[in-house]
Amino acid sequence: MEKDKVNQLYNFFLTRSLLKKYRENGRIVIGTLCNNVPEEIIHSMGAVPVRLLGLSKSTELASAKIPTWLCLYSKRIMEDALKGEFGFLDGIVGMTSDDTKSHFFSAYSFYLKPRFSYLIQIPYVRDETSLDFFEKELRRFIGRFTSFFATEFSEEKLKESIEVYNTFRELLNDLSELRYADSPRLSGEEWLKLLLASTSMLKEEMNDHLRELLSKTNDFEGYKDYKLRVHLSGTDFYDVEIVKMIEEMGGIVVSDDLCTSAGYYKGFVEGKTLKDLAKRYLSQSACVLTSGVGNLSIEDRLEFIRERIRESGADAIILLKDRGCEICGHQCPFILQEFSDFPTLVLDLDSPYPTEQLRTRVEAFIESYG
Repeated sequence: MEKDKVNQLYNFFLTRSLLKKYRENGRIVIGTLCNNVPEEIIHSMGAVPVRLLGLSKSTELASAKIPTWLCLYSKRIMEDALKGEFGFLDGIVGMTSDDTKSHFFSAYSFYLKPRFSYLIQIPYVRDETSLDFFEKELRRFIGRFTSFFATEFSEEKLKESIEVYNTFRELLNDLSELRYADSPRLSGEEWLKLLLASTSMLKEEMNDHLRELLSKTNDFEGYKDYKLRVHLSGTDFYDVEIVKMIEEMGGIVVSDDLCTSAGYYKGFVEGKTLKDLAKRYLSQSACVLTSGVGNLSIEDRLEFIRERIRESGADAIILLKDRGCEICGHQCPFILQEFSDFPTLVLDLDSPYPTEQLRTRVEAFIESYG
């Protein structure tokens, strides 16, 4: 893999330079607070959707404004916002995915007072009644958006945006297969950098970069000097430093179920209408958000993890547990029980990270099972 190209794209995420440029050129830039916000809708109305991810390593300012029990993901976004790092935003869109994110949306709106804000209501059961409700809720969101920004919505533009995003997902599926080989041609560090870069630019531009990278993958033989194939499990994780540490210790991250990776891009929109889009986002089984009739959402989540492990041939799981995330708290014991005969390491993450403690535990885990 072309490391220079990957690092160049990752730099767009670290500096947010493209997002600022879009804003300077008159584009509407909307921050999303959840991976289940249908970005295609925002994109189809000429705006730029960006998944908000905080880069601050400490959260002193945020801790003075929001409850300490909120997740690290929320704290870091609030910290960046209070420091003025999101001055390029025209608004935010959240979703009632869990109590933590709902509370955080309210706190962000109260303290930062964005020009535009909307909290999308999502049902928790997957059936026809819920699908009809969710479609109507997305139309309410469209109505608010077009009224506030004086933009237009059309089914034809939505169709084009769906095609752009489906192409993005297809390219990532192709790239992810490079991780499954005995000698992976894409490291976990490079993979996460690409996913983070994709949150900081228009998807049609990212698609061009992904095509370029795919065209040059045959020039690299792959990574061979590793001891353990690792699956990463968690929610809104995006710290490249920890993935890099795992791979420096002899692991190779070949798959994941993170909300910032597989949980973000897996699953195509099967159709071109708003209802098809609603169905895709309602039926996501990457997290314990919604469940079908007659089964538990955690069952879908466990199957999603099993499928990722089957594809990648991972030998072990490293579970990244955000102490303030209620979803992590709910699913962690189920994952440990389901994979009780599988080498699994749980890392508790809080701010600031106990780097040396994490390094020691990861090194011992890889040496034990590698």
